[in-house]
Amino acid sequence: MRSSFVSGLRRSDHTGENRCWPCTVVNVALVGVAGAALGAVVTPSVGVAVAVGGLALVWLRGYLIPGTPRFAPPLVAAVPGGETLFDKPPRGADEPPNGGGSLGTESAPADPEDLLDRLVETGVLEVGGDTVAPTAAFDERWRAEMDRLRDGTTEKLARAALAISPAAEARTIDDDWIALGPEDGGVTDETWLSRPVAIAELAGYRATEPHLDDDETRLAAARTNRLFLDSCPDCGTALERGTDMSCCGGHTGAGDEPSETLVCPDCEVRLYTYD
Repeated sequence: MRSSFVSGLRRSDHTGENRCWPCTVVNVALVGVAGAALGAVVTPSVGVAVAVGGLALVWLRGYLIPGTPRFAPPLVAAVPGGETLFDKPPRGADEPPNGGGSLGTESAPADPEDLLDRLVETGVLEVGGDTVAPTAAFDERWRAEMDRLRDGTTEKLARAALAISPAAEARTIDDDWIALGPEDGGVTDETWLSRPVAIAELAGYRATEPHLDDDETRLAAARTNRLFLDSCPDCGTALERGTDMSCCGGHTGAGDEPSETLVCPDCEVRLYTYD
């Protein structure tokens, strides 16, 4: 009976290997504060009971406080050393809408229709009926560049990304991610790119050279063209459709719905989010 009750409380999608440690740490701290306050105001035994019960629920369910995935990761990332709790990049409110970071986040044109018109006019994309796709010439150059880049180290990719992005500094994280940011900035000021995203966008930027002559549009084109990927730029695995979930595997808020995403199941990274 007890085992069945515990199993009913447990949320495996938020615990074990799927546990989000920033969310866990914040919830443990809040439960501790609540237990101490109740122990001082009511009785110590009440405070202990609340603390023990709350910690048990955090352990079983991943987090206890509603909305934790929205506020916990950026809160923990802002604390010195907090970034060490992240297995993957901190996902705050400044994450670009197409997901996963981008070389040209700050310089992307505001109007997507103007960008689409420019890419069609210059031969990067072509329209056929109700579909839009890369032209054969651009697609061939893009894929050739991705083939060349995937053999490079993450350090080499970071140097190449820094050379064309608006960022002032670049660093690598666990050989899987590239962080671009302003000079002397902190982790919350950085844009993180996975290796697959960096390869796709660097290749896209280089492939647009015969078509476009300004960096702003070339960077925006490289980001937008990620939606046309069918395989991972890094490992070659066929991409799959998923949903844009928070760090704990869910979304919160009345009426909120996750966006559809393009992900690599082997690298476990997101290549694009469809708005």
